[in-house]
Amino acid sequence: MAIWQFTIAFLPQDWLDAGGDVHALFEDEGGFDASLAWRSFRPSKLEGVLGNAALGKGKSYHSDVTVWGNEQTDYIQLWRRKEKVQSVTVRFDLRQPNMALFQQVTHIAQELRLAIVTLETISVVPLDVLRLLRAAAESGAAHFVLDPTSFLSQMESANSRAT
Repeated sequence: MAIWQFTIAFLPQDWLDAGGDVHALFEDEGGFDASLAWRSFRPSKLEGVLGNAALGKGKSYHSDVTVWGNEQTDYIQLWRRKEKVQSVTVRFDLRQPNMALFQQVTHIAQELRLAIVTLETISVVPLDVLRLLRAAAESGAAHFVLDPTSFLSQMESANSRAT
């Protein structure tokens, strides 16, 4: 993931409604494993709907991954193992925000009953494009894009306090 990308994950809303805990999907080392949430999801329309998100099919680096877009800009990634969904993530390039993609992601979530989770804050974003845009605007990626020097200075300060 590039520093200028704001990243979200889709999770099945039914999993959350059944008491699924988003925080349980994050590993101690900072990893994210959404396969538990997707375990009972039936992906019949998922790939087709994701493919309609105005991003051309991208080059995949693994046989279990389907990609749309470009990993340095706007990017959708669908991980499957044995035809079962493992995760779906979307990266937005905040250097040149693609407003249509923000709208399409919200529409996809509504159509397929998916929740939108920001990976940076581990929070569920209401299915409203303005709320998704606000989450992106408040992200570290947006801070970096608006003022890289300040962002990097803050990172340096945080790292020196941690040591």
